[in-house]
Amino acid sequence: MNSEIFKLPNTNEFISSCFQRKPYIFSSVEGFKLVDWDSINRLLEKDILDFPRIRLANDNIPSIRGYRGFINHSLTMTGEAAPHINRYSLLKNLQAGSTLIIDRCQAFFERALEATKYLNETFRCRSSANLYCAWNSTPSFGVHFDNNDVIAVQIEGIKKWDVYSPTRHYPLLSDKSFDHTPPAGAPIATYTIAPGQAIYLPAGYWHNVFTETERSLHISFPLVRPRKIDVLRSILSRLEDSAELRQPIAYSQDKADNATLSAILHTYLSNINIDQWESAIIEDCINGRNITFNLPNIRTRDV
Repeated sequence: MNSEIFKLPNTNEFISSCFQRKPYIFSSVEGFKLVDWDSINRLLEKDILDFPRIRLANDNIPSIRGYRGFINHSLTMTGEAAPHINRYSLLKNLQAGSTLIIDRCQAFFERALEATKYLNETFRCRSSANLYCAWNSTPSFGVHFDNNDVIAVQIEGIKKWDVYSPTRHYPLLSDKSFDHTPPAGAPIATYTIAPGQAIYLPAGYWHNVFTETERSLHISFPLVRPRKIDVLRSILSRLEDSAELRQPIAYSQDKADNATLSAILHTYLSNINIDQWESAIIEDCINGRNITFNLPNIRTRDV
């Protein structure tokens, strides 16, 4: 596999003109070969993947999203249920137009993990990596939007992306496109993404994706960054430390009590340093769940 370090071109220009604003095409991605078919095959053979970490998608068969019949379980010698990929069932579904998806694949492919670290540092975000393998022009999900920004790096084959304007700007992580009505009319743009290229879509942009070649392999990187509403949520969480604010509202309206509450809130909010709050939240986002271990070194009573 190509050992070139993963890197996006013209990131300063991209951040100043397009990041979190509009779609963008990275025309030449260094080190884009983040995974190969041999590595994928070896992973499928290891009996460690289970639904929904590994799943299928097919816009012609929406119910396939919940289908887990391509995974069997058998008991180990100690009585634990171990997952096994049913080769026949998986190939049958892939031949019928389904896309194979492995979520958070950075846990299995080192170069994908290195790419997430690069994206975290470059865009001050928390990212993960989802692998998409397709052998058919049938879209995976149809027209939909993601509730986070996405950078999709094409590794093999060609994808066509039809992109539509947002109908809900800056969707929250709780927003699902399947609960919203897709936009009517033609796409605002169509992009053809070849190996070594990548497409960026901000959260909320509707899109539909088609495989244009015999097969396609790409990794989609969700980019999660804090929202302004997250600053307010953090502030409200800190207010829970105030005994005065934890008091119940008066049984009957009490103007004096309400005036006291108003004064407390005004004083607290007027003393907030938004810069510090934003910096802390971004730092928490970047470092989020990056837990590290240093075995065999552990803390014992004798240390």
